[in-house]
Amino acid sequence: MAGAGEWELVVRGSKKSKTVANGKLNKEEKRQFMEKALRLTDTGRIEPAREGKENRKPASPKVKNEQKNDQKKKKPEKKSNSVRQPGTLEEAIRKLNVAEMQNLLDVVTARFLDTPLIWLKDLASYLNVRINPIHMPDPTFKGKPDSYPTSLVSSQVKKLLLQTLSGCNDKVLAAFHKHCVTSMVQEQVKGLSVAGYKVFIQIMSMHRPHICVVNLPAYCELRQSFQSQTPTCLSLLWAIGQAGINDFNVGLKVWLEMMVPMIGLKNYSSFVVDYGSSVFGGGGGGEGEDSTKVLGVREFFSILDFTWCNSGSLSKPIQRQLFALYPKVKTTAFSSRPEVTLRNFFPSFLRRLDPSAPHLLRVELLTCLVQCLTQDPHCWKTWSQMYLKHMPQSALLLVHLGKEWKILSQSLRIKRQEVLETIEGFASANEKMLQKAAAVAGTREANKATKFLLEEMKVAKKKTSRPYMTKLLVILLVTVIVWDIRSAGSFYGSKIGQVFERLGLVPYIEVVGRTLKKLFVQSYKWSILNIPLYYGRGCELAGPYLLLVLAKAEAVWGYIMSGVEATSEYLPVIKTKLDTAIPGLSESLIYYGSAVFEGVCSLASSVGNTARPYLLNFQELMMSRVFVGPLSPENLYQYVVGAFDKVSEVILRVHTNLLMALDDKAHVSSKTV
Repeated sequence: MAGAGEWELVVRGSKKSKTVANGKLNKEEKRQFMEKALRLTDTGRIEPAREGKENRKPASPKVKNEQKNDQKKKKPEKKSNSVRQPGTLEEAIRKLNVAEMQNLLDVVTARFLDTPLIWLKDLASYLNVRINPIHMPDPTFKGKPDSYPTSLVSSQVKKLLLQTLSGCNDKVLAAFHKHCVTSMVQEQVKGLSVAGYKVFIQIMSMHRPHICVVNLPAYCELRQSFQSQTPTCLSLLWAIGQAGINDFNVGLKVWLEMMVPMIGLKNYSSFVVDYGSSVFGGGGGGEGEDSTKVLGVREFFSILDFTWCNSGSLSKPIQRQLFALYPKVKTTAFSSRPEVTLRNFFPSFLRRLDPSAPHLLRVELLTCLVQCLTQDPHCWKTWSQMYLKHMPQSALLLVHLGKEWKILSQSLRIKRQEVLETIEGFASANEKMLQKAAAVAGTREANKATKFLLEEMKVAKKKTSRPYMTKLLVILLVTVIVWDIRSAGSFYGSKIGQVFERLGLVPYIEVVGRTLKKLFVQSYKWSILNIPLYYGRGCELAGPYLLLVLAKAEAVWGYIMSGVEATSEYLPVIKTKLDTAIPGLSESLIYYGSAVFEGVCSLASSVGNTARPYLLNFQELMMSRVFVGPLSPENLYQYVVGAFDKVSEVILRVHTNLLMALDDKAHVSSKTV
């Protein structure tokens, strides 16, 4: 017992209390602390410590019921977490629920009544979350139709999206389009699915294409930022390019500003050329004034330079496709009014016509320069101003004009006298340059080409003036004869009649006139009597057969046209399959066909030039050896005149005998009476 005033602590059991030595826990105490400590799960929730078996108390019936209710509430969560992720894009789009989308739209519109941009953003986020396939599709959906993947969306979902878009103005739609494009790029960089954004962008591009190019400069900057990441940049190009599928001018603007700067990059050249082919091959025409505003001189020559100078870095199929695309680009650039627009292109064409340029490029430049000179008269003035500064280029153009002047002179839209004055001005300039000590390079070639062209122009002028002179003389002769007869009042009083009378030709003319008059009267009477009869009889006999033939021909024509229409539907499919199986086959056929045609034309011209001296020698031989003596032109003329006189004499004799016989017959009949 303790001392007075003190208490004594009585401890039960044999175990002694353990104290903490030096403020540290032993192993047993550490284990108990860890068991009783709170736990942090993987989902971020905090769970209480698990109680030991000795500390668990039997749960009351009320607690058991609450635990059962909690378990029932947790079961639907397990089902939602176990939903299978769609494997393909088609499967993901088919699972879109219109009721869920409408419910989401109703909630958002109720909360944010006057902010339609929030509605659109929530719908886009919903689509992108729901369309999340396991297998990510190609960034540009290569090999799919132009309307893919929107073509997979059900009509109800599409109707809901279009109704939501139609209730927004252009400013909101432009901001929303930029949000979709930016979000798509950012999420694709993170490796997330962006098919939902692409569906929404495509739907908006089909129905409001002009909205999609409002922020085109910002998209070009975005393209430069992600140019090194090929899938992301291809998705960006595809998304912006959807606006030009149904609108030629928008597609041309997107192609020139967004895609053409990347045509030389290996990873993007195929998509850029394919998109250009679809834009120019979509039936948009491209010959209006709006297209010329988009495709100006700078844009056209950037395409020309790459096509003819830098396309060697591309693969052969893409290169052939680009060469097939170039004529369509040129037609669009020159527009439907070449007589006004070509003067803007002529200086750039002439500067590029360098003697050291590749042969194909020189041929193309010469063709374009000739087109400018023949269709736009102002190009001759432009050429006069540029002549001295571009002497080598002008020499090449003059040589080409001299070779083709016989054909080109027929299609000029400028007076030939003005062209002649321009070329003579070039010749005088050449003479002045040759007199100087330091002549400009190409002056001698230009002087020689100018003289040759002037000679060709003079020869062509002589040849073309002969038919016009002949026609003019015939018209003047007929006019003089008619005026002479009308002024004299009769043929016999006119000077031409007096000339015929002195030559003794009036009796023959009278005989011929009476005979022709008699034949005309008889033919007229016969036609009035017999033509209606024969026509009616012919209609009775041949009318039913003609109607039957017409009906059969109409049926055959309808059958042919239906066959042609049916075949035309399969032609694009066949062409696509051929291009897929043998890439670039159609473009190769066009390219090599044009090359063969040009080769045949050049061969024919060379054969004609080679055979011309021999033909001239043959003509001279015939005139000096064959058509001489009795066969000379003078003797042949005398033979023809003599034959004509003989025939006239025989006809006159026969006519006289007939008249005498008729008179005798009339005299005998009068005596008999």
